[in-house]
Amino acid sequence: MDAGPPQSPAGRGPRRGRTRRVVSCVSAGVILEAAAVTCLALDAISAQQSIAIGLPGVLLIVAGLIMAVPDAATSRRLGLEAGLQTGSFLNRLLSVFRRRGNGF
Repeated sequence: MDAGPPQSPAGRGPRRGRTRRVVSCVSAGVILEAAAVTCLALDAISAQQSIAIGLPGVLLIVAGLIMAVPDAATSRRLGLEAGLQTGSFLNRLLSVFRRRGNGF
């Protein structure tokens, strides 16, 4: 008898469904934002109409990002990892400029 978690059929787990919802929300938000900016740039709609189209896009993007992280502990861990990676990248970038004598 296995002591591990039950396996779902065809590799579909709860994370896969969550991932699809997140991707769908963020994609729809980005499409709405791009449409609002494009139409505004082409003078097809007014600024007020652009805001009316863009606001649901912003809400979809924010909702997707909130759904992407399941709990606070995971959020803290992912934020710490992202901060460490960013700091490492910046140190490498600054060291390249220092070697070339650009005076950063």
